[in-house]
Amino acid sequence: QAQFLLSSNPPPALLPVACLAGLDMAAEETETYAFNADISQLMSLIINAFYSNKEIFLRELISNASDAMDKIQYEATTCPEKLAVQPELYINVSTDRNERTITVEDAGIGMTRDELVANLGTIAKSGTKAFMEAVTSGADMSMIGQFGVGFYSSYLVAEKVRVVSKSFDDEQYVWESCAGGTFVVWKDETFEHGVMKRGTKVICYLKSDQDEFLESTRLKDLILKHSAFVSFPISLNMEHRKEETQPGSEEKVVSVTWAWELINKNKPVWLRPASTVTHEEYADLYKWLAGDWEDHLAVKHVVQCAQVDFKALLYCPRQPPKDMFDMGKMSQRFSIRLYVRRVFIKEFNDLIPKWMGFIKGIVDSDDMPLNISREQLQQNAILKHIKTSLQKNVFNMFTELARDPARYRIFYDAFAQCLKLGIYEDHSNRPQIIPLLRYHTTKTGDDITSLDDYISRMKPGQQHILYITGRTLRDAAKSPYIESIKRDGYEVIFMVDPVDEYAMQFLKEYQGRDFLNCMNGDVTSLLGAARSPADMKAELEPVRKLILECLKDSVQRVVFGDGFAADAVGEVLDEAGTKVLSLNFKHGVVKEMAKCKNEGSLISELSSMLYHFACLHGADSEDPRWMEPWELCQALIQRLGAGEQDGGHDAMPRPGGRPSWSVDLGAKQNGASKGKENDKLLSCGRAVRVVREARARRAIISFVDEDAKTVDVMYPLPGGGEEDEENVPAKLLQKLLDFEVDEASRSTESARFQESLYKTAVAAKEEGNQLFKLKDYEAALERYSAVIAAFDAKGRSRGQEVLLVVKSDAKAELQSATVTSVDAEGQCELSNGMELPVRETFPVFQELLPLQTAVHMNSARCLQSLGKHAEATRELTMVLGLWRAANKRMLEADPEMKEAEAKGQHTALYLRARSRLAAGLVKQAAADVREALALNPPAASAKQLKQLKAEVQAAQEEHRRVNGPLAKELAKLSISVRGRAQIS
Repeated sequence: QAQFLLSSNPPPALLPVACLAGLDMAAEETETYAFNADISQLMSLIINAFYSNKEIFLRELISNASDAMDKIQYEATTCPEKLAVQPELYINVSTDRNERTITVEDAGIGMTRDELVANLGTIAKSGTKAFMEAVTSGADMSMIGQFGVGFYSSYLVAEKVRVVSKSFDDEQYVWESCAGGTFVVWKDETFEHGVMKRGTKVICYLKSDQDEFLESTRLKDLILKHSAFVSFPISLNMEHRKEETQPGSEEKVVSVTWAWELINKNKPVWLRPASTVTHEEYADLYKWLAGDWEDHLAVKHVVQCAQVDFKALLYCPRQPPKDMFDMGKMSQRFSIRLYVRRVFIKEFNDLIPKWMGFIKGIVDSDDMPLNISREQLQQNAILKHIKTSLQKNVFNMFTELARDPARYRIFYDAFAQCLKLGIYEDHSNRPQIIPLLRYHTTKTGDDITSLDDYISRMKPGQQHILYITGRTLRDAAKSPYIESIKRDGYEVIFMVDPVDEYAMQFLKEYQGRDFLNCMNGDVTSLLGAARSPADMKAELEPVRKLILECLKDSVQRVVFGDGFAADAVGEVLDEAGTKVLSLNFKHGVVKEMAKCKNEGSLISELSSMLYHFACLHGADSEDPRWMEPWELCQALIQRLGAGEQDGGHDAMPRPGGRPSWSVDLGAKQNGASKGKENDKLLSCGRAVRVVREARARRAIISFVDEDAKTVDVMYPLPGGGEEDEENVPAKLLQKLLDFEVDEASRSTESARFQESLYKTAVAAKEEGNQLFKLKDYEAALERYSAVIAAFDAKGRSRGQEVLLVVKSDAKAELQSATVTSVDAEGQCELSNGMELPVRETFPVFQELLPLQTAVHMNSARCLQSLGKHAEATRELTMVLGLWRAANKRMLEADPEMKEAEAKGQHTALYLRARSRLAAGLVKQAAADVREALALNPPAASAKQLKQLKAEVQAAQEEHRRVNGPLAKELAKLSISVRGRAQIS
């Protein structure tokens, strides 16, 4: 089968010589031939070479076997009967410890007697001479197969080689040589190695020092290393050893069994169109190639058909190697495996840049020259072309990854340092690396952004890319160097990776914009010098539109004017009957408005104040009209400072009755016709529940469109009134629960509360819980409120514990006291000396505290879900007041009650902090979190509180960043008019 690697010229005449001594066959049955001179010299070189990488012999024999089967497939196209005698194509590898042999068998085309003599006795002079010259000059002998002489590599490990071959066109023949300058050929009549239908067996009789190749596990590793992607199945007869104890004896006996195992299970999927390869097939190959247990993150399937034809697979893993930045190992990390016609040639560490070393890949080319050494490979023009193409395709893979932010975040978290190392050391590819960089900034929060996106968000006229360095993101974000820059609306990149320091030595500019470190003392002047008045006006354009929208009933246009005094807000002009508000775009209040989030009412109030100030532009300082804008300004200052207030009366529960959450559903409810199973759900006037993912609500059907399967509904509102909604899908409707429409039960509920407060309250609370699970928060509130009202309705008696709101100028608090007496007019005398109406106190039921606090807590959860945070805060303050009024002896005597008290307090504080944060009361929210953490809650609760603490701190920083400067500018404006005579 070596004929496919040889010249087509006829071989020179072979010289018959005397029979070799020691052969067990008659002289007339054998013929002995001398190798031609070139082959003799080659054999001598191989036998006497001191070469450690002798394993390549197996690769060459398997490669020849594969070629032989390619040939029979080709010839079968014109002569099918040649393949039919042995239709199964295979390569089998086996060992024999007794004979010390390795056998490589194939079902290929086989060789006739003459082909054995010609192909294994002479070779093309150019191949022989080229290989010997290459080896003599220091080339690697592993390239022997590419010179057409791979068969002879078997003599690296064998002292004798026997070839048994059967061609369709001839009998079965044997070729044998001990590499002593001659070989023998005879007709196989004894069939010592079996009868063959077609194909070839190469039997290597190993040298005495080559026992390692008798181990089947060693051969398996070699096949996987060199021949894993040969297109024909390669099976190895694997040896399995097992220790067994003999019955009745402690002696252990080793039993040996043999079984055929398919080795090359991985298929060369790069040869197929990418559209036909599944993710699982790509993943299986990647795991084998990289030795990874996880799937790859990305794969690039390359088919190059240009100056050089090759196919490749490039993989990006999910995690970097543990020794990624071990400089000693980095240069030795092999990333790309080169195959020629699916036979492994070499593993490279320099086909891609060193910083790309985490990429794993396979390159398979049919265009590589046959007569090339490893040293020549490095300088080969074809390989240089492959190298350029691989780098280009790796960047394409990264770019495709970047289109999926979630997957790119995984990639960037793992390999950001590699990219930055590329900035530092890979000058030629630096322009392709920079767009792949991602950073946290002052505006991205937990997300990361590209430099291109950063530039797209730059302020008008900004010419620099701003960055700040730090040890951590928190350190960088708190740097005093960026406070004023952030306040002016600039976005700053955080560079907190140690590699950033090295990368920035070569990252001077991008897209014509220089990088500027915010620690540079001239940063403010550099930024200001680059911005023109037109840039400043362009930046304020969004706030100009908001002001016009807020003042559309007062002015027709809002513009930014020039020439104002520094403290002037603006003026109102009349231009041909059009009322125009001209604002001073350099005024601090106007600039700070641009940094405010569009909270609607705040922008509206600021716009109104600016308009009032502008109307008085040029007015006499004694004009009493200055009082109105001054008061507006003062009110805004107080509002902006609300988040920093220590406390207020709004957190206190309000005595004297609670808002009603009852609604009028009318008479036609799903229980009104109880027992009538045919009563339709979709009928006008029917009370139903509209259930959506976020919230459910009770409603009354006002119109039914049976064709469209939709209804119009009315939502009754607590306290009266209604909301309408049209075209509600019928599939969203559900019946009301039975207890909601049980009018008889409702009518007697008050009496049952009087008769058995605990039993009736527990039942009503559980009904509320059912409604809460349905997310019908208003209906749940109705049930919880009924329980709270029942508690409040209980009469006060001497010795009973109550809560009351005690107010002072600075704050209000909920205190507990004991009732000492109650007169006929409903006035309570309390243990603290105060006298109050009963309705201004809140009863404390010591034995029922878990139930009493639970209904207040659940009410607060409902109110939070409805966005009513002020009301939720009052309910949670009530929970805290009730538990703080609990009898200490009772708590000590009842462990369950003690546990409920601890859980109730830290849960109420957590929920109240949530509501206060949502309402903008960040300082009060921070106080609640601190108090809750001081109670030493369980680990899970402590984790939630710490997360909330981080949110509160972020809100405090945002409040100080935005509200603080705006309040400061308003204070300046207030001072500018405060000294006038009419304003005290």
